Amino acid sequence: MKRALHLTALVVALLAAGDVRAQGVERLPSGARVRVWIPDSLRQEPYMPRRRSIIGTLARATPDTLWLHVAGPDTLRLPRVSMAVEVSRGASRTRSAVEHGLVMGIALGLIFYAAADDDDESRREAVQKGGIAVLLGAVIGAWRPYERWRGVR
Repeated sequence: MKRALHLTALVVALLAAGDVRAQGVERLPSGARVRVWIPDSLRQEPYMPRRRSIIGTLARATPDTLWLHVAGPDTLRLPRVSMAVEVSRGASRTRSAVEHGLVMGIALGLIFYAAADDDDESRREAVQKGGIAVLLGAVIGAWRPYERWRGVR
C-alpha cells in the first residue's frame, strides 16, 4: 500500500511539474514553435473552453502583436489583448513513456485491485496486471510521444 501511495505522489509531481512561466513573449527567439490560445464565442468540442489554438513559428513579437508563420510565406498577425501563449519544449520519448506508464499502470492496477476478491492470490494477480499495464503504457508513450508546452506571459 505504501508503494501505491509513493507512486501516486510521483505521478502527481510529474504532472504538476512544468508550469513555470517564462519572462515574456518579447524575449522568445524568432523561429520558436508557439501555441496561441484565442478566445472564441463557441466551443469547438464538448466540455472544452471557448477558445481556439493556433500553432506556428514565431516571426516577431511586440508588446501588442504577435506575427506567426502558420503555413506558407505570409505571416499571421495576432493582437495580444486576451490570448495565452505557450512555447514548445519538444517531445520527449522518455517523459511520455514514464507518464503514460505510470498513469495507465496506477489506473488499471487500482481498478483490478478494487475488483479483486479478498484473498491474497487475486490481489497479487491485480498487482501483476497493473505492472503489465505500466509496461504497456510505457511502450505506447515511447512509441507516440507528445509535445510538451510551457506557458509564457
